[in-house]
This record gives sequence, structure tokens and C-alpha cells, in this order.
Amino acid sequence: MGGLLRTRNFALLWIGQSTSAVGSAMTTVALPLVAISALQAGPAMVALLTAATWLPWLLIGLPVGVWVDRWPRRRTLLIADIASAAVLVTIPVAAWTNALSMTMLLAAALLAGTAGVFANVAFNAFLPHLVRAEDLMEGNARLQTSASLALVAGPGLGGLLAQAAGAVSGILIDAVTFLVSAACLLGLRSEPEPHPGAGDRPGMLRQIAEGIGFIMRGRLLQAMLVVAAVTNFAMLGITALRVVFLVRAEGAAPGTAGLVIGVGSLGAILGAALASRASRRFGSARTYLVANVAAAPFVLLLPLGGHGWRLTLFAAGSCIALAGAAMSNVMTMTFRGHFVPARLLGRVTAASRIFVFGTVPFGAATAGLLASALGIRSAMWALAVLYVVAPLPLLATEARTLRDFPAQDTAA
Repeated sequence: MGGLLRTRNFALLWIGQSTSAVGSAMTTVALPLVAISALQAGPAMVALLTAATWLPWLLIGLPVGVWVDRWPRRRTLLIADIASAAVLVTIPVAAWTNALSMTMLLAAALLAGTAGVFANVAFNAFLPHLVRAEDLMEGNARLQTSASLALVAGPGLGGLLAQAAGAVSGILIDAVTFLVSAACLLGLRSEPEPHPGAGDRPGMLRQIAEGIGFIMRGRLLQAMLVVAAVTNFAMLGITALRVVFLVRAEGAAPGTAGLVIGVGSLGAILGAALASRASRRFGSARTYLVANVAAAPFVLLLPLGGHGWRLTLFAAGSCIALAGAAMSNVMTMTFRGHFVPARLLGRVTAASRIFVFGTVPFGAATAGLLASALGIRSAMWALAVLYVVAPLPLLATEARTLRDFPAQDTAA
């Protein structure tokens, strides 16, 4: 594995996406710290910030899939990057002018999340157009590895910047990274993207139904979506609470909290880096199954974290759980890219993501409610148990008997 980074188009895409991923990872720590330090927000409000970021999937996810299949996907990515930068830069400006409020933070999270929906759907539909089919696994693995590296570097940088220069500095850097991504997209030299003319396409509702119908015809796709939805619900609930758990409940300094989260994310790098090798040796379906079922129980170490050496339990649990999640993501994205016809990829991706990511606002909101009612640690325990149980139904599906996932459904 190594040829794709020597190609101009993929190298530019990889640089842009990796840079913005680092900035976004910094914001996952910086944004809650802004709410906690500047606005004295409690656990419920901090969790609501996470919910606001993911709520657009529920509101506009399905029509975005149709629009992405209609519009040039690179142009959609470019506009989403510029919009994200514009939204994020308002937060430090408001902080410096004493105009920052919780309402403004929530609005910024909602708008940035909206741009993220367009970017996510367009990117997953654009990558199979940019690289050859035989390179798709490598491309997904490379991008997942860099995203995992961002999860390691970003939270630590966000926490350290918060201590040294204030939490809003990390958000400002995130805005700049989206501009870097936009510049890389402008440098791509790819073939024109095929898309139907206005007179050749059915109405939006029919196009949405076509994407959903493709998923409903595939029992394996359905099972994978249900498992991903429940695990995302649980993990994003934990993510919404992890900063306030470490900083407020356990008394860790912001820099220490960022470091613990970053070290725990090292597992995601390992999982993404080994995904292609594991798939070749054991098969993509088997790798996916093991990555989900065997790694999940280690998330129970997170609520065991505490003062001193017990912070290592939090980091170790995150490390192993995220290794499995990263490997699972590579298998899932590659399967979808190979299996779904190109003309449906935007809609199927959007329908899949709205089902998976649409649970996230409920997970974050539930986490806030549980933390307020039962305490932060008890909420972490409840979500961790749910995460462990969620993948078990996969053992009753055809994934248990397959070595590799099937290729494209040529009948669609």
C-alpha cells in the first residue's frame, strides 16, 4: 500500500481532508471548553452543543443526498469548506468583542453541522469517482488513518491551546484548516463528473425513495446500519460527556484531558492502518465482524477512569474501542463504494448517514439528561453497556458466514 499518495489528485485530497480533520478534532475539545470556561455551561448544555452539530442529519439529510447526486460533488465540497470556515470564525470574533452567548454557540454548531452534512455525503460519493475501484480500500484506509491521527493530535492541541491562549484559539485554527481544504480541492484535476440533466431526473421524493429502497433490499446493509446507529448513539453520548467528565468530575486540567483523549485515540490509527491488511488476510466481512464484536467490551474501561493512574483506564478503553471502530469504518465505506451503483451513491450514503448520524443528537441529549439525573459517571456506565450490547445481533446475520462482502449489485 502506498501508490495513491504518489498521485496528484489523491495526495491533494488527502492533504486537505487531513488538515481539516485536525482542526475539527481540536474543536471537539475547544468548543465544550468555551462553553464551560466562558459561559459556565453545565453538562446538559455541553451535551446540547454536540446534539446541535448532528441535528442537521435529521433535518436535511435525505434531500442532501438527492442534491449531491444532482450537483458536481467537488463544487459541493468546496462550498461546504468555505461555509464552515465562515461560521467558525464568528465564535472567536464574538468572544473577543464580548458578544458570545450560548445561543450563538448553539447556532454556530447547527450551521457548521449543516455544512458538514453536505461535505460528508459529497465526499463519500466523490471518492469512488476520483480513484480506481481497486484503489478504493487503500484510499479509505489512508483517509481513515489520517482522520485517526487527527483524533490523537487534535484534542491534545485543543486542550493545550485552551490553557495557553484560550479555547477560542482552537476554533480559529479549525476555520483556517477548512480554507486549506478548499485550496486543495481547487487544485484537483479530475475527470468531469457525470450527472443527469434536469429533464432526465425524477422528482425529489422519488429519488429519495430510490435510495432508501436500495438499502431496504439488502438485509446485510440494513443490519450494518442498525448496529452503526446504536453504537453511534452510545459513543457520541460518551463523547459529549468526556470533557466535562474528565475536567469537572475528575478534576483534570484541560491540557491533561486533551492528552488523555488524544492518547486514547491512538487505537484508531492502528485500526485504520491494519484494515487493508486484515481484509486481505481474513476477508472484509470477517474483519468487520471481529472489529465490532470483539473491541466493544473495552469501552467499559472509560467510566472506570478517575484520578491519577486511573486515567490510563480511560485512555486504554478508548484506544481499543476506537481501533475496532476505525477498522469497521474502512470496511463499511469500501463495501458501500463497491456495492452501490455510482448514480445512487449520494442518496444511499445520505440515507445511511441520516439513519446512523440521526441518532447522535438523541445520544448527546440523552447523555445530558442522564448526567443531570444520575450523575456523569452513571451516565457513562449506561452508555458504555449499550455500546457493548449493540454489535451482538451481527452474529445472527449472514456476515457470520461470509469471508468477504459482495461486490456491486449489477441488477440495481
